Amino acid sequence: MQFIAAILPLFAALAPTFSAPVTPAPIMGSIAAPTSDVIVSPGSSIPFKFNVVNWCEEGYNNFKVFLTETEPTIDDVDSEGNISTALVSFGEFTIANFGLPASGTPPPSSLIVPVSAASGPAFLTVVEPFSSCPGGVTGEIGLTSVPITMQ
Repeated sequence: MQFIAAILPLFAALAPTFSAPVTPAPIMGSIAAPTSDVIVSPGSSIPFKFNVVNWCEEGYNNFKVFLTETEPTIDDVDSEGNISTALVSFGEFTIANFGLPASGTPPPSSLIVPVSAASGPAFLTVVEPFSSCPGGVTGEIGLTSVPITMQ
């Protein structure tokens, strides 16, 4: 028993290192705006609209929005729904479902592209973690992107 008590802190410290890989969600919402291949200037405002699917029937859908240089894959997303290689994180937003009161930060109708954004191809990417799906599904992450051109 003393042995277990002695090694428990070690396992707790190493747990993040051995975390399970991210599981992709089978269904994901869609980016309605901006449209594919829109031309964007640094410092400009671009329209933004994300349509959630809410396939897990959660009370609130949280999602994060990023600007990336290449189209990310599920392997680029960590268990918290972040993309470490993102050029910009626009933040985390929340949509209330089923008539629930608003909670968190609602999604904006537009995003401001930083002046520091380089020219060339880029991707507006939405990452949506699903954490309370029925049927014992405990954690999946949805990922969708739309290509844009930085000018």
